[in-house]
Amino acid sequence: MHHLSLKRRCKLIKTVAGLLVAIPWVGCKTLPVHRPVTPPPEHIQRSEQEEFLQRLLGSWELPGKDGKIKQIIFETNGQVIFRGGMEYFNPGTWELNANAHELKIAFPQTPNEKLDIFHMYLGNGIKAFDRPRKEITYQFDAGTWELNVAGWTYSKPDKVSAPPEAEPVIK
Repeated sequence: MHHLSLKRRCKLIKTVAGLLVAIPWVGCKTLPVHRPVTPPPEHIQRSEQEEFLQRLLGSWELPGKDGKIKQIIFETNGQVIFRGGMEYFNPGTWELNANAHELKIAFPQTPNEKLDIFHMYLGNGIKAFDRPRKEITYQFDAGTWELNVAGWTYSKPDKVSAPPEAEPVIK
């Protein structure tokens, strides 16, 4: 290469560099890039909201010492009703925010002295207590099967299970 002129060396370098850049694409077919399909965020939020709503609605139960079941019933109209105990919280209202993973329950007509107990359980099943609004905030997500209400743990009954199998008959 010592015998080539500077002009020819530059031309040769440009030609080699051009070939190195162009060679990988010659004869190659460009394939489309397939990215995984992800639903829009509002669809995800709606699905999660619906899942949490299905978990929340209906009866949450606490077996009493006398064998009676105490219930908190979350109705579709946003009302909370206590049966079998703690009726002094009636009527209550609820609000579910799946994005924040929060359930808020308000007891607007309950006397303040009945609500004081919720302060004792902050951080132990209760995320926040807003005294002026008479509102209790719970962490609520896919793993929530229990709610601490004034120190009492109400549970969501398990999903309907299959009927028990008949015992085999020995002949």
